[in-house]
Amino acid sequence: MDPIVLVPEIIILSAKAAQKLDEYLKNVKDAPKLVRRITVEVKSLKGILETLAITLEDGQESASKSQLLDSLKQCQETLRELESLVTPEKVYDSDDCSPFPTKTRGIFGGLGTPKRDAGAPVSFRWLREDAATSSRSPSLRQTQMLPEYYDTHRRDDLDVDRSIRRGTPNPSPKRPIMSTSARLKFPLFKQGKAEDLMKQLDRHKSQLSLAMEADNAQVKLYRSIMNLNSISRCVKDIEANMNDGEKRTLLAWLKPNNIDMYEFHGEQHDKQEDETCDWITNSQGWEQWLGGGGTGGWRRFIWIYGLPGAGKTVLASFLIDDIAKHCRATGYSYYYCYNERNQEETLPLLRWIVGDLSRQIGRFIPKELAELEETRNFTIEGLMGCLSVLARQFEQQGQRVYLVVDAVDESKKPRSRLVDLLITIGTDPAFENISLLMTSRDEPDIRDAMAELEVPQSLLADPDSDDDDGPQTDLPYTAITMSNAEVMRAIQTFVRKQFAKNIKFRSWRPEFRERVQNELARNARGMFRWVACQIDIIERYYRDEARVMKTLENLPDTLFDMYAKILDCIEPEGRAFARTALALICSNNSNIKSADVLVRASLHNVPLGTIHNYGVGMLKEIFGCLIKISDLRRKPPSTYGREDTDVLQKVTVSHYTVREFLFASSKEDGKPRPAGDFALSDIDTRMLEMQVVFNGLQQWTTVRKCPTRYEEYCIETSERALRGDRRNLLVKNQSVWESVASCLLPNCPHLGSLTNGNLRKHFQNWTKLTAFVEFSREEYPEGMTYRQPMRQTQILACSILLKWPEFAQKYLQDDRFKKLTAKAKQTIWTDVFTIDPSVEVDHRGTNTSKNVSKIPKTFVRGTPMTLLRLVVSWKRVDFLELFINAGANFAHEPDIIFTALQNPYGVEDNGDGTTTGQLLKLLLERGADPNPPGFTCTPLQVAVYYLEEAWVQSLLLEGREANVVGDPNGRIPNDEEHQEWHTQHPLQICKEANVIWDPSMEGQKRKARKQVKLLLEQYGAVLPRVQRSTSLNSGGPTQVPPVVIQIHDEQ
Repeated sequence: MDPIVLVPEIIILSAKAAQKLDEYLKNVKDAPKLVRRITVEVKSLKGILETLAITLEDGQESASKSQLLDSLKQCQETLRELESLVTPEKVYDSDDCSPFPTKTRGIFGGLGTPKRDAGAPVSFRWLREDAATSSRSPSLRQTQMLPEYYDTHRRDDLDVDRSIRRGTPNPSPKRPIMSTSARLKFPLFKQGKAEDLMKQLDRHKSQLSLAMEADNAQVKLYRSIMNLNSISRCVKDIEANMNDGEKRTLLAWLKPNNIDMYEFHGEQHDKQEDETCDWITNSQGWEQWLGGGGTGGWRRFIWIYGLPGAGKTVLASFLIDDIAKHCRATGYSYYYCYNERNQEETLPLLRWIVGDLSRQIGRFIPKELAELEETRNFTIEGLMGCLSVLARQFEQQGQRVYLVVDAVDESKKPRSRLVDLLITIGTDPAFENISLLMTSRDEPDIRDAMAELEVPQSLLADPDSDDDDGPQTDLPYTAITMSNAEVMRAIQTFVRKQFAKNIKFRSWRPEFRERVQNELARNARGMFRWVACQIDIIERYYRDEARVMKTLENLPDTLFDMYAKILDCIEPEGRAFARTALALICSNNSNIKSADVLVRASLHNVPLGTIHNYGVGMLKEIFGCLIKISDLRRKPPSTYGREDTDVLQKVTVSHYTVREFLFASSKEDGKPRPAGDFALSDIDTRMLEMQVVFNGLQQWTTVRKCPTRYEEYCIETSERALRGDRRNLLVKNQSVWESVASCLLPNCPHLGSLTNGNLRKHFQNWTKLTAFVEFSREEYPEGMTYRQPMRQTQILACSILLKWPEFAQKYLQDDRFKKLTAKAKQTIWTDVFTIDPSVEVDHRGTNTSKNVSKIPKTFVRGTPMTLLRLVVSWKRVDFLELFINAGANFAHEPDIIFTALQNPYGVEDNGDGTTTGQLLKLLLERGADPNPPGFTCTPLQVAVYYLEEAWVQSLLLEGREANVVGDPNGRIPNDEEHQEWHTQHPLQICKEANVIWDPSMEGQKRKARKQVKLLLEQYGAVLPRVQRSTSLNSGGPTQVPPVVIQIHDEQ
């Protein structure tokens, strides 16, 4: 067995043993002091094992794997024996069956169960596979998420927090079921056995510690990097020598993109209600925190945690305002994590607070920060060093630094880096001048990280103490739960104020209003959000007292139940509008900038006759407390340079739990999701948005100077959708794909809005479609009957311009294309049009497509093109194969081989002629003529001139004629200049062709010439007598006996 598999199992075992020992100490009268010492040793061992697990997870091979495994197995056996010592006697009813036929009395008098066999399978899924074949071993974090581990430590954490929380006293923990005798008296005790087990524990700890010291030489854990010694080495506590302009430039570079905490804080500040948050600032502990904390009261590191909707963010905004008053807005900073940013918040947090604090102290720039700017790279270590320097700078001026970080749980997972960083700031002596407050939900990963904080030995109770309550611990932070009496009173105040300022509730009888207020406050369970939503529901039918009372009798228990109740109230005719609106609001990719655009987009599935019923006001009426509508403080940017002066609004979800509810999975397989018909997924939202925007483009009926905001949203979003991996989603969904197909036409109205170089540069994919040009009657190629290209031809040509073979494949496989007549399909392959490569060039002659692939410049506008000729000219083997499989042929493309040989090393080729070779092979295998008549040279002569053996072989395999030459009176292929070798025999061309190769490849060039000559001779090539004495460059006449090529008319 591998140690990495065994360690998590022993961690769980140690946690169980520690739990049993703690329970024994709390429940057994006159418990011996030795048990207390053993308890401390077991908990210490668990910490060593967790550190060992991290070391092994880091990928380091143990220097003595076999010895480590032996030590772990011995440690496992010792822990099992310890657990059996204090296992309490289980009590069974007389008519119940005991799970074990016999009971084994423990050494400490408890009745324990028989020991599990060493080979028995463990009870959690990560260890069910054999270690020799499984690569998915449980990590430390996975182990801590297991029920066995969490149940144990959750109880321990509650005991620890109980001594430092502020609020209502917690009820006494439930005692385990033990025999009456075990609780009333001290049982028989085998002193020698217990002391022996304690010595074994000490020995195991020493062995495991030595193993870690050997392996940790190559391992760097995050917290060890962030400790005081590391920071002291990397930080140069010197201000950078910069002028004011340079400082401002640096701070602008440091600021996180699209993040403005001042604006975000203003939004949260507006939600505050008087007398609902001051319960914490009125406490003595708050003054202690402001002063730097202390061992006898609140520490300098506070963790406030609570249920979703408990008002943590509003409380944080209130405390931020109080801190600002205390320090006169100097030496404080704050950061709100926000789930809609969908990002890991560690670096943005550091960038913001470092820049913010620097501005508050005269733009003091640590030298370390200037060095980061020189590298144009942010590092956590470097920014932490800058924070330490700034903290000491404030300290020299006699000021503390205050930091508030809200909603840590809203950072994108994994959050371990962010939580570890905050723990470092809150506990490391390097940041002693910083008072830190963070808020979050009571998430397991955050609680586990907080529980791992080391406790100074001086704070532990004496193991030999006779205190009946067991070891007393203290932690370097203060934990405050939102489920306390002060919060309950704050909710009562909140309800009272909400009812007082709502004119609708003033019409109620005083006793009725008082009853409703009390009922809401009593059932809130500490959730301000729950109360706000319930008030919103009651407000809708406030005139009906009976209905209000019925609502109070059936109050939902959770926020999710509350949200489900609100959605159930939406009328059937408004549900399509509501679901589309919620999906667009919650989409991570949505670019809806204003409420009017959201309303217009949400009409996607609304019947035409009812569209006039919907507006921004209807959004609020339907969703109530689920959404927030606010005025935009600045006009949204417009690519079209919009100059309107309308006052715009923005719609967002009112609380991030709304989005969690809509995306929540079912609690049980086969059961409906919490949001029912309104349930969303990332794929759902992306597909619906694509459906909306491409349908919106089809409604673009007029060409105007400036499109509407909704039209601009559609073309912006669709442009992004035509890039990268989003294309796959467009092809997979049939309804979306059909909408896209209707927009891939060169004459679509939205393309007419791309009137200048800036717009063409911004909408590069849509600009490419404008390169498709129909010939007018006057421009139509001579000798051909005029006809407009079919719709199918235009769509397939646009897919080529976008380099989107997946779309073309689906289009050709669609039943509507397959049902076309053979004549209609032949028309598609023979339709003539041209391509204008200059559409990507603005009026100054500058190419507008610098970051995307450009349209190949293999021909000029006016050159007649068909679909087959276009893909061969651009060397798109993928499209060519699709078209051939769909029925295309070369009956009307006699010179297609010459088209393939044009620009043989350019366009889509990788420079070595491989793509051209693939094209030739595919064309020849599918029936293209290897020796088209009427040209001054043959494809074989061209291939020989380039000394490309593979091309020559493909042509000889199909043509079987090695002596063929062109017609001196024929047409020059591809309208290029006449070359003297056009009339030369292939062997003579091979001998004297002067094709330019890299000078370093002369050896390969000689080899290629030799191989081509051998191929020609194998197929019967014989150099004519007259041409043997004539050089390619002599300029003299060459008389080659003509080779008669039999051309069979297939028609």
